[in-house]
Amino acid sequence: MIEFKDVWKRFKGTDAVRGITCTIEDQEIFGLLGPNGAGKSTLIMTMSTVYRATSGEILVDGHSVNTEPGKVKELIGISFQDPKYDRILTAREILQWHAKVTGVEKGVREKRIDDVLTKFGLTFEARKRTWMLSGGTKKKIENAKIFVQRPKVAVFDEPTAYLDVPSRLLVWDMIDELRDEGSTVLLATNMMDEADRMSDRVGIVSKGEMVQVGTPDALKGTLKGRDIIEMTLEKPIPELPAEMKKIEDIQDAHFEGDTLVLLLSNGRELLPHVINIATAKGAKVQSVNLKQPSLEDVFLHYTGMKLA
Repeated sequence: MIEFKDVWKRFKGTDAVRGITCTIEDQEIFGLLGPNGAGKSTLIMTMSTVYRATSGEILVDGHSVNTEPGKVKELIGISFQDPKYDRILTAREILQWHAKVTGVEKGVREKRIDDVLTKFGLTFEARKRTWMLSGGTKKKIENAKIFVQRPKVAVFDEPTAYLDVPSRLLVWDMIDELRDEGSTVLLATNMMDEADRMSDRVGIVSKGEMVQVGTPDALKGTLKGRDIIEMTLEKPIPELPAEMKKIEDIQDAHFEGDTLVLLLSNGRELLPHVINIATAKGAKVQSVNLKQPSLEDVFLHYTGMKLA
């Protein structure tokens, strides 16, 4: 478990993190969603003992970042947003060094490294000096460090930046596997689809504050009256809109041609009930389409900003 208790981090009069309080459960994938400069990386660096909080407390598996930084470091592995390597080292040497300093047993190091490099398709590339590698390959090596280490708390800062679609999907699958093996995952991202697909819960970060926390579906559900059901009938039933408006969560109901359009909350839960009412009134349903708010709609609602 990770606990943030009223955490503040100030740099020369600027509050990069402003009173963040939240709890991340064991074996949870917790997404930090926000634009660059929102405070995500600063919060991660503070939790990881790179920065010291101006005030507040962070506990990692019961250990205080302020008073037990050495113990906290043993629990955490970080894949940084923009990896910086010694140019003369090979990618394999980077992984060997990381495995050694993070305490991976000598007897399993090389097998883990081989397995991860094979998954990424980097067995040959790993022999090259890092200055010869593309940005995408460097990012894969940075993520590979964590998959080799398998820490108690795995932190990924923009893990799929610079990666193509197949590589993104692979990283997502490997993060899922890491969690299934026992790791708690903190995922900082500015990609809506990544936060939605990967996170058990999402914390929306804006201007250093955690403005909302919840599962992706629960966050979308906070936007009341934003769901739309479009039900195309063989022919309109004039009394149906009035009948639908009797349901508490339906804000509006009207026909557009042969299509009954409902504006409502909790559309997924109400959909079977709506269909039952329509058929009970003699409607012959030809198709049904449910549109729900996206995580981007949620982010815009709570922050007033769009993510590029």
